[in-house]
Amino acid sequence: AGFEIKLFDSLAIQADYFYDLRDGIILARQSTPGVMGTLVEMDGNIGKMQNQGVDMGLQYEKKFGDLYVSARANYTFNRNKRLYDDQAPLDWEYQNLTGFAQGQQFGLIAEGLFESQDDIDNWPRQDFGPVRPGDIKYRDVNGDGVVNTFDAVAIGYTTIPEIIYGFGVSVGWKGFDASIFFQGVDHVTRIIGGQNLFGASSQIMKLGQIYEDVALNRWTLSNQNPNAPYPRLSLNKVENNQQASTYWQRDMSFIRLKNAEIGYTIPKKLTKKIGLSTVRIYGQGVNLLTFSKFKLWDPELNASYGNVYPTMRTFTFGAQLNF
Repeated sequence: AGFEIKLFDSLAIQADYFYDLRDGIILARQSTPGVMGTLVEMDGNIGKMQNQGVDMGLQYEKKFGDLYVSARANYTFNRNKRLYDDQAPLDWEYQNLTGFAQGQQFGLIAEGLFESQDDIDNWPRQDFGPVRPGDIKYRDVNGDGVVNTFDAVAIGYTTIPEIIYGFGVSVGWKGFDASIFFQGVDHVTRIIGGQNLFGASSQIMKLGQIYEDVALNRWTLSNQNPNAPYPRLSLNKVENNQQASTYWQRDMSFIRLKNAEIGYTIPKKLTKKIGLSTVRIYGQGVNLLTFSKFKLWDPELNASYGNVYPTMRTFTFGAQLNF
């Protein structure tokens, strides 16, 4: 359902609401009991998903004498939900995937870092190997006195943004023109990890290279900050600190100056003298600036520890000739 409207012969607005209910999705059956004696995975058209959201656009064009102005904006919000996936009932209902988005992130809820041995002794036992001061402590969600995989819950969003938007403006005046366009995403999170953040994954001499930000801001004996952005480092792998959790989850939303261009069209009375209809010289920049809470690498990259070639910033200068 939607509408389109144009006002004052210069402002156009479009808005749509969509709702999509899809069933019969093929997926592996999960509730078939072992007593059935099946030796191979059985698929069936049994999945059910829901998508709904809004899609909006705005366009404005107006001329004020020699000045021409064009502005535009778009906004899309989409949220999906698993309605049925044949998942067998779990001991803890909050770990069922049904009711959450496809790709919903699950993990432990971090409560900072252990401050002392007394802090460790008075906290529920964590079943991810030995812990020391400076290690991550997690919430005992089900209250059984032990922190383990049964305490993982839905956290954050997915790696696919729910919100995508953009806006820009173009102006022209007596042969000069300029335009800028911003692109942004929101409602997107990622759980980061890897030896560049954790330190040693097997032995420090083999896999121990870390980011500068980790080296400067981790928990140390001289910086015993229970809210430090990185836990203590060790010469050996610390299993406890490598669990998926809110501690390692990052907000990957951003706003990017995607494109900026400036140009000048030489008057035709001059270009005709050299046998050309129009001549426009211009300069353009792509991916010029990115504004984001996340600073370690480009938040748009599909990478949990920055191991993907980054988005390029490019500058182009040229001329457009029409004969």
